[in-house]
Amino acid sequence: MKKLLVLALLCLPFLGNSQIVNEKNVKDWGYGENKIKKAPKKIYIKDFFVNYQVLSSNSETATNSDLDKATSMMSVGLVGLETEDFQEITDAAYKRMVGKLADAGYEIVDSEEAGKAEMFQDYTKLTGGTPSQAQIIGYISTAPTGYDYYVKRVTNKGKAKDAFFDVTPKLSKDLGDIPVLEANVSFQFVTIEGSSFAGAAKMKGNVDFVLAATAIGTSSEGFFGSKIETSATLERVVWKGGAAGLGALSIIQFSPKSDISIEGVVEQKKFKEYVSSNSYTPSYANIVITQDKKIEVSHQVKADRDAYKTKSLQALNEYLDQMIQKLIESANG
Repeated sequence: MKKLLVLALLCLPFLGNSQIVNEKNVKDWGYGENKIKKAPKKIYIKDFFVNYQVLSSNSETATNSDLDKATSMMSVGLVGLETEDFQEITDAAYKRMVGKLADAGYEIVDSEEAGKAEMFQDYTKLTGGTPSQAQIIGYISTAPTGYDYYVKRVTNKGKAKDAFFDVTPKLSKDLGDIPVLEANVSFQFVTIEGSSFAGAAKMKGNVDFVLAATAIGTSSEGFFGSKIETSATLERVVWKGGAAGLGALSIIQFSPKSDISIEGVVEQKKFKEYVSSNSYTPSYANIVITQDKKIEVSHQVKADRDAYKTKSLQALNEYLDQMIQKLIESANG
């Protein structure tokens, strides 16, 4: 019995650091991966974006037989973190990924060289390091500090827009047939669903911190009720393409099969009722609420700051490792 107890205690530290992202919960859906062994050992990082949900707002309106309307609204905000925490996670993951590429013998093509590509001549150059609320409703969006990237255009509200067609294969060609890397990852802590029946409107919020297969941003500001924005989590390396929208010779590509739960980060709650509160004051409140001035946060969910930073970075690293390891293995044939 004593031997079993000692063995259990020795295993505890490892149980606390168990793998979050693995080949069982991630889908590998690339093609022609082994052909990339013929590619130059140069790579351009076209996109590296990480989005963190900090607020979700939703509403539901019901109409009875007398045409009377009833509206229910719920807004849930995340507390316990600071704006710089999100940027810190993104910067650390990017630095680690670039280090792994360099260790594998890859030369990272910088933005100045990439900017000479024909495709980028009418694009706008941006620099990461300033968290933004403009990309997805209720999310803090980040790009690595000092990382330069190009977008097709920027809207008046600050949202970066890319081309309608898949232009990455063409970019690979424009850059001299080198691999091009893209990564867009989102973390989500709550989903809010509305329902109506017999003139009554109800809202339900479920808290679950996840690396989201698809980030869902909702707001009560929509013209016909709630407004919804989505962003799929995807990482890929594209090599040797042609015209925009016509695909590539080789694509290494991974995405979550479904939302990947990350335990021990946020308090577990389920919300149904509306409880008014005006004390939502984390450092990022002024970033996300300016997008929807109608928001009044009705519920708050507390995150363990250290656990959030540690486990988010772990999940992000493990997810990126799937792509980088596949690239290295394929390139080495």
